[in-house]
Amino acid sequence: MTSEQLTAQYRAYLDCLNRQDWAALGQHVDDAVEHNGRPFGLAGYRDMLVKDFAAIPDLRFTAAMLVCEPPRLAARLAFDCTPKGEFLGLAVDGRRVSFAENVFYEFTGSKIVSVWSVIDKAAIEAQL
Repeated sequence: MTSEQLTAQYRAYLDCLNRQDWAALGQHVDDAVEHNGRPFGLAGYRDMLVKDFAAIPDLRFTAAMLVCEPPRLAARLAFDCTPKGEFLGLAVDGRRVSFAENVFYEFTGSKIVSVWSVIDKAAIEAQL
């Protein structure tokens, strides 16, 4: 896959997440996907995302920065949202917070097989 193709595939993945189209998630994520070194599998990955949207009803994935060198892609995702209760161990309780997630993906063909992510918790703490 070229850099342009992989970037387009990634943007389609973000669109799938934002639509919460869980039936289509397998078009973007491999059955044996790993997250931060832990084997999640597609079902576990989907469950994690469903819980994220339940805890943060206005969650929206927005790519603020993308760097692509196939088969890897790095993104800085920007979030501006209102978690309902506790988020990352912090009592956010419906307050609007803005933060970023720095995430690296590895693809096999057109599917994500590995995800490594770090959320900027300090940015959230500074807003509370």
